[in-house]
Amino acid sequence: MDAYGCLGELQLKSGNARLHFLVLVTGCTSVGKILDAEVYKITATDFCPLQEETKEEERVTALRKILNSGMFYFSWPNAGSNFDLTVRVQKQGDNHYESGNSFFWNQLLHVPFKHYQVNCSDWLLKVICGVVDIRTVYASHKKAKACLISRISCERAGARFHIRGVNDDGHVSNFVETEQVSECIR
Repeated sequence: MDAYGCLGELQLKSGNARLHFLVLVTGCTSVGKILDAEVYKITATDFCPLQEETKEEERVTALRKILNSGMFYFSWPNAGSNFDLTVRVQKQGDNHYESGNSFFWNQLLHVPFKHYQVNCSDWLLKVICGVVDIRTVYASHKKAKACLISRISCERAGARFHIRGVNDDGHVSNFVETEQVSECIR
């Protein structure tokens, strides 16, 4: 099966059995390049069963529908770049800052690989839910790239009429972080 990348392994309980699927990005479109990293919108995913004779469950179909909704993005950094779409740019060079768990939507899909000491950054994509828009801006004879990134937190996400307020850990419902990144083009 051809794929642009892997989001991780999905594990589901189905009765007494445990089902395992490899979640693959099979369709994506580029939204542009910022800070030496190409950013892509996920348009299609596929769930490859890791056991024989697996009937696709409703939960897998629902998850595929969500992932294919056009709200999920990932980035591929070029060699030498360490751009991470799940962390705001001002924190990416800070060695004391923990990884962006609040906006890393497929973090749990990485856990089975980490259990076996697989370096996930070499093999798996990190995904955000939200919007990424990159435009070229002209001012006189100079030009720059402007990027607007809005990330929805995965800590307390849900339909706005069903999830409200703050939980015991201090996470507010439907929290969105928005940042603007600009880069001069020579």
